[in-house]
Amino acid sequence: MPLTFPSHLAPVLPLKLWRPHWFDGVALATGAVAPDVGYLFTGTRLDPGMRTHTLGGVLWWGLPVALAYAWIVRRVIAGIAAHLPFARAFAWRDHAALAGVRHPWQVTACSAVIGAASHVALDRVTHDDRWLRALGIDWQAITGMPWWTFSDLVSSAVGALVVLALALAGARQGKIFDGAPPPVPPARPGVFWAVALAVTGLGVMVLPGLPAATVAAPAGVRLLHLAALALILGAGAVGARTGGRPDGGRTRRLVEEQRWSD
Repeated sequence: MPLTFPSHLAPVLPLKLWRPHWFDGVALATGAVAPDVGYLFTGTRLDPGMRTHTLGGVLWWGLPVALAYAWIVRRVIAGIAAHLPFARAFAWRDHAALAGVRHPWQVTACSAVIGAASHVALDRVTHDDRWLRALGIDWQAITGMPWWTFSDLVSSAVGALVVLALALAGARQGKIFDGAPPPVPPARPGVFWAVALAVTGLGVMVLPGLPAATVAAPAGVRLLHLAALALILGAGAVGARTGGRPDGGRTRRLVEEQRWSD
């Protein structure tokens, strides 16, 4: 499959650039990764299988998961952004604005659905060669390689490059946030990275013992969640030491000034 993150974000991030006020960028992004969250439960009694990658799954799974993850992102982004490397290149501190921006509920919900649907559509194109056969192309006969092997590698690489390019361009052009700099909590890199690395180390020891640990998709999705958990707990440790986190300046002005990264 194409990489859950960042590659699956590539189809939806341009929508935010195209019409910034039509879409909730956070919900687009969390929706784009939501179908793969089901891989966390692979091999357990809670395993939803590939039902999360269906049109129905976009609604019963993708929508609630995307909304929950969007809520988490907005709660923790400021504390994480204060500690990420390459701060100037990616303008991470400007992303603290995500903590304060809210969209009308219908914009957020529709963005989440669009993000999840884009994931399902991309997987259909990259996993199934029936559309190629309909065009008279027998990919495996021509190349000796299954279509999904080629398409997964290419879509993962191209998608990651697109997301990286958009992130760098947005930071360079000042499109992350327009207006006064958003509040960012004090940085305590020693505490942040000590906790984040400790959580990562513990998780790396635990992951091999989980069901389906040697299967690529569940292993990759679990690693992504471990990395996210490590960053969240690192930010939480800093917040506990400094007395909490700012609210991100949640005002109508932020909603009006926010451009495309939210």
